[in-house]
Amino acid sequence: MAPERDLSRLLASIAPQRHEGVYVFCDVQAGWEPEGVEVQMSFEEDEATTVVLAQEQAAAIGLDGELPSAWITLGASSDLAAVGFLAVITARMAAAGISANVVSALHHDHLFVPVAMAEEAMAVLTTLEELHRPVQVTFAVGKAERGGIVEIRPARVEDAQSLAALWDLCGLRFDSAQLLAELQSCIRVHGELVLVATAGAAVVGSLWATYDGRRGWIQRLATDPARRGQGIASALMAEAEDRLAGLGAGKVDLLIEPDNVGAVAFYEKLGYQSDQLLFMERRLQPRP
Repeated sequence: MAPERDLSRLLASIAPQRHEGVYVFCDVQAGWEPEGVEVQMSFEEDEATTVVLAQEQAAAIGLDGELPSAWITLGASSDLAAVGFLAVITARMAAAGISANVVSALHHDHLFVPVAMAEEAMAVLTTLEELHRPVQVTFAVGKAERGGIVEIRPARVEDAQSLAALWDLCGLRFDSAQLLAELQSCIRVHGELVLVATAGAAVVGSLWATYDGRRGWIQRLATDPARRGQGIASALMAEAEDRLAGLGAGKVDLLIEPDNVGAVAFYEKLGYQSDQLLFMERRLQPRP
């Protein structure tokens, strides 16, 4: 299997596997090579050499091991030059209060987590993987003239051109020069919230959601004008709300441009209410 660099594809193929047994980190002298001991990892530091091995083997040869851990291998074949994969995973572990010690090998990445939290860690990884896989939405018979099945999935970097075309078609204002960088940034933070709806190879809808640790925000909701009225926007909203709730969001906010007041009825139908707030913003200059 060729190593993968695309963050969305990596997160959709985490495939965590827990190894049997408990593993510990031990300090040994450089050149330490005892017979009959299977070392899973060895790294030479200035102070000493760190090895990871089964707890029972460490005890048998008189080594005091640190941090009894479960060893979890990530099935994704990640390129060593891939950006953001382990950052996303360790951030989710941190959010769940799980310590994760990461080892990257040529073919796979490996996590050593406290053995008491192994099941919780596996659940975090499995949920993260599921959120990055496509979700099929089937519309009622006769509702979608071009076919009743649309997939909702996290956006990928290569969707940038299709998103630009969709937003142009829908009249959304955006900075085309910044689109790719913004897409990459959002995918790295909460990629499962940056959604596209696809029919075959065509991107026919989009929704970018964000989560600030307290509330969710909805942005860039758009549907191909030729496919409006088929329920695509409602399906995107439902999927985004479900994902935001899973992250802990207590409420969801959104802003509507003054020239798009026709969208108010759509959001009200979904249960949203207007609020008397004054919106302010300031654009910052990029740092050199």
